[in-house]
Amino acid sequence: MTRTPDRARRAVAGVVVAVLALLAVALRRARERARDVPLSPITAGWHVGPEFVERAGLATGDEPLGEIDDVAQFAGEAFDPDRLDPEIRRFYERTGEYGMRYRARWHRPFRTGAALASLLTSRIEQLNLPGPGDESWHRLESRFLDIAEPGAVAVGADPTEPAREDVRSWVRTDPKTGEAVFVALYATHHRDGEGFVNIAVPIPGGGVDTVLRPENLALGGEREGGTGIRLTTDPPGDPGLYLRTPAGAFAVPGGQRFEVWPAADGDDGRLRATHEMWLLGRTFLTVEYEIERA
Repeated sequence: MTRTPDRARRAVAGVVVAVLALLAVALRRARERARDVPLSPITAGWHVGPEFVERAGLATGDEPLGEIDDVAQFAGEAFDPDRLDPEIRRFYERTGEYGMRYRARWHRPFRTGAALASLLTSRIEQLNLPGPGDESWHRLESRFLDIAEPGAVAVGADPTEPAREDVRSWVRTDPKTGEAVFVALYATHHRDGEGFVNIAVPIPGGGVDTVLRPENLALGGEREGGTGIRLTTDPPGDPGLYLRTPAGAFAVPGGQRFEVWPAADGDDGRLRATHEMWLLGRTFLTVEYEIERA
């Protein structure tokens, strides 16, 4: 006579094996997805903070004016830099001349996890956003430093493959506390004539990296015919969200989207922006920015 407990144990074991097999396949695909993308080799220890670049010996001594010298480096099939609104172009090329403030909104069901994570990020001083419940406006101060980054090419690729170019750090701090909010290493890379924004965020033992495709964002009203900018991890190709770990780099089942456009009241040096992040198809964070030329 067949014993029911044995049959149940075999069924449970079968399910566990199937789940583990699916996870192994997913991890292999995530690693293969990241293999072809040039990612930064720079990692951090248990504290990042506003002096990370100097402490890590990465600074060359040059201080760029903005995120990129010329937005023409972003040119591609989806982005024509000549159509970009002049104020937005100026912001990207002379970012340090703008004041910024932001507010963050964490979405359910991620709020509990975000509250726990904020206890860690505030100590590390990286990705140091306010936790759930604080949707007030916070000011940011920006500082740019040119970076001497070891060559970052796709794993196993030859030197002719795409690499991170014109690397610079954008250190954003809270002027009230002096703490780092966001320490990121910005670069571009090119593939098949298309330019991508390639952002590395060093974390303990690895990094959270994002590759974004620039797109023209149509404007209406008095600015009809001009464009803002959208930066998105949407496929196809290199864009995506990647996690670098001691075990290697993996594509993450999530993404980001930035949109920047002029404020509604005209050419007064003011811009608006939003930053959305999602995981497994669910938006977990929205950050709004108000930007004003100093």
